[in-house]
Amino acid sequence: MIKRNIILGLLMYSAIVGAQVSGGSQKYNSFTSRNFMKFNRFLTVPTFSALRENKTSLNAIVRNSFVDFEDSPKLYLLSYAGKMRENVGAGLAVYQQEVGVFKDFGALANYAHRMQLSDNLDLTFGFNVLYSRRSADGLKVNTQQPDPAISNFQDIPIVNWQPAVTLSFGKFDVGVFFENLLDFELRENKMATSFSEKTYSGHLVYTHEFTYAGGIFEAAVFRVLGLARKPGDGDFGYGGNVIFDLPKAGWLKAGYDKEYGISAGAGVNLSDKISIGFSYEKGDFAATNEIGIIYNFGEKSFSRRVPKRRSGSVSVKLPERKPKNKFRANDSSKELNSAYDSINKLNKKVDEILRILKENPPPAKELPEEKDTSELVVIPENEEKDTSLRRRTDTPWRRSTITRTRNGGSRTAYYVAANQFKSKENAEAYIEEKKWKFEKEGIDAKYVYDSKTKFYYVYFDSFAKKENAERMTEEFKDKKLFDGEDNDPLALKNKKTYKEAVFIVKITTGDGKQTYKERKPQPPAKILTIKKVGNMEEGYYIQVGAFGNKAYADRFVDELQNDNIAAGYFIHPSTGLRHVYILKTISKAKAIKLYENNLNGAYYDRKSIVNIK
Repeated sequence: MIKRNIILGLLMYSAIVGAQVSGGSQKYNSFTSRNFMKFNRFLTVPTFSALRENKTSLNAIVRNSFVDFEDSPKLYLLSYAGKMRENVGAGLAVYQQEVGVFKDFGALANYAHRMQLSDNLDLTFGFNVLYSRRSADGLKVNTQQPDPAISNFQDIPIVNWQPAVTLSFGKFDVGVFFENLLDFELRENKMATSFSEKTYSGHLVYTHEFTYAGGIFEAAVFRVLGLARKPGDGDFGYGGNVIFDLPKAGWLKAGYDKEYGISAGAGVNLSDKISIGFSYEKGDFAATNEIGIIYNFGEKSFSRRVPKRRSGSVSVKLPERKPKNKFRANDSSKELNSAYDSINKLNKKVDEILRILKENPPPAKELPEEKDTSELVVIPENEEKDTSLRRRTDTPWRRSTITRTRNGGSRTAYYVAANQFKSKENAEAYIEEKKWKFEKEGIDAKYVYDSKTKFYYVYFDSFAKKENAERMTEEFKDKKLFDGEDNDPLALKNKKTYKEAVFIVKITTGDGKQTYKERKPQPPAKILTIKKVGNMEEGYYIQVGAFGNKAYADRFVDELQNDNIAAGYFIHPSTGLRHVYILKTISKAKAIKLYENNLNGAYYDRKSIVNIK
């Protein structure tokens, strides 16, 4: 055993002294090629702190190399890193590395910035700044005669600037990393390595996110890293890592490096905040193990809900609620509204009588059965109609088409939006994250790019008139569709809910005047079941809105009735919401049929089927 330790010490000593003579700076950052690949990714490539990252963490790592021998090399590393802003990543690390009689103490700072070149192409520039100081401990030399090389050793302080560039497209990231582009030896005021001794590497990363997975695989990420490395005049090296990250449980990792051998590792998430990980590496000479504990500060969201008004920005304003009794102060206005309602009802009765006298009713396939029609207008008798809001004559629900923009065309519209992002990637991620909730409510979320503000807005629908967008916004807010979940970090941090974030933004797309019309989208019929409560009537309802404010519900019903569409609403006893519907039937097939043919061409806007049972 003693003989083997002496041989090892001689080998390590000769290797280190030889490296110092050559002046190569690789010895000052040899820990960068091997790490968890889940945390501390900036140690592998500086740009990784800003790529596919939305967390910050504090990490403590201990590595023992050549564990089969006594006094084996050790590395102690403490780091804090992650994404600081939407397009900015940063990190800070301090370390101590003991190799034989030599000790390296250093600190490393990281910065990375991602720039969007196009909708699907990003360029990220980053760098590490490393300060390292090497000293020798003569007390560790177990020899009878003092070694002049050790006793006369002077500390070697080095500053090393390590830039990197990465191009990202789709699920791939590819780039180059210059590990010692500017390495300056402070004691002798000279470069530590000549140009021919510079080390550079190339990297290729593939990342796949399991967006639709559930259970233990929810939000899982599979990442593959490939590295090729050229150390000065030396031979090419290569290596790779594969990690399967399961946020619900932990992670598994495997890798290979030409210089260090094969490796495997695993991690366990003890809680949402704390994780531990272990790696084992076996090379030609001896084994290496690494253990770490990680404190996770949690995910970060970098979206801006409602932007502040500033020069050159789009004015964003939440619709103001009109006072409920705004027009009630004037008794004559109330009488006029009442008379107007009576005239409309009389006109509809006259139309029905004339249709019967002419004996020319519409085909049965185009109208609901009589018993269903008689059940359409069901408004609680104990409630007085609220006529405080002015009724509008526009009937957008009868228009079967919407205006779209051709290539080179333009369109100005009012978008009902819920979020905005600087990058398309974050907008798509937000839509995927909330997709299950949108589909459950029959909402189709999309995003649109505003070239003026440089934001991607996640929106639900767009309108030519602002008042129509305001009505949809009020409908969403009354439905409480965007209440923040308990585990939503943004909602907890800002004490806001998603319904407060629904806003209207005016956007002009395209650069010309060419537009065209296309049919309004109609998602497949889905039936939402509501448990019967109190005196709610069972049946299938084609629902077109839900309001918490009685004035808005009464206005919408009147507007539909004025357009000869029989409408009513029922009140949910538990929520107090008024569900406006345009058909009630006991036949599921009939409800689906009228949903699919847009109530015989009378209502093309968004609607849903509700089954009360």
